Amino acid sequence: MQLASRSNLRRSVLTSVSLIACFGLALICAPAQAAGPKKAAKGAPPKANKVEETPPVAAAPSTPPPGSSPMADLKKSNAALRKLFQKQPPSWSPEQDAKRSEMRKIVSGFLDFEELAHRSLTRHWDGIEPKQRTEFVGVLRDLIERNYIKQVHGQPNYEIHFLKEAITGSEATVNATLDASNDGKKVAVQMEYKLLYKGDRWLVYDVITDEQSMLENYRAEFNKIITKESFDALLKRMKKRLEKAE
Repeated sequence: MQLASRSNLRRSVLTSVSLIACFGLALICAPAQAAGPKKAAKGAPPKANKVEETPPVAAAPSTPPPGSSPMADLKKSNAALRKLFQKQPPSWSPEQDAKRSEMRKIVSGFLDFEELAHRSLTRHWDGIEPKQRTEFVGVLRDLIERNYIKQVHGQPNYEIHFLKEAITGSEATVNATLDASNDGKKVAVQMEYKLLYKGDRWLVYDVITDEQSMLENYRAEFNKIITKESFDALLKRMKKRLEKAE
């Protein structure tokens, strides 16, 4: 029973805080409900599936300068997010919109959406058109950002302790522990960030929580859908998720 309680708490913590759950496959790849999508109001124009930003071409890794620290960069981003969490403007206020916009900006500043998209599609990447790649990255980016903001909105009681970093060329790993509590119960989640140095900063392309890789989970789920159906079917499912997230 105690093990089950810890498992439930861990799941709750990951859903609220860690990146692997914020990218939750259920939120991205779940098929539509049997009842089908909601019908638009009579006479209303169809809602467009739009990508808010056109993602740039994926940059190649570069050599980090001496003294560069991926752990320091992650600490800075985490501190900025925690500071935003403390602000509680009224819902639907201009201040709330500004808060959400700033959170998306911070998340985009340390996550490598292009690298994540490329590695998660693996062999399928070369078989799709450049325009499809751009659309895929854009939809994935919007899903991640919006679901992240939605999940952290409840201000979970957590603390991330960054422990150590290891740098090999343009790649790095950062180990951390996420300590959280809920209803008096505590849980510690081991985390490992995988990063690449691109341009002038370190960017995360994978997060491993308790030996569960976000990237590997994505790759398996995306490959299953593409192999069984098609890439267009995967993209269609993701757009449906994005539409529901709005």
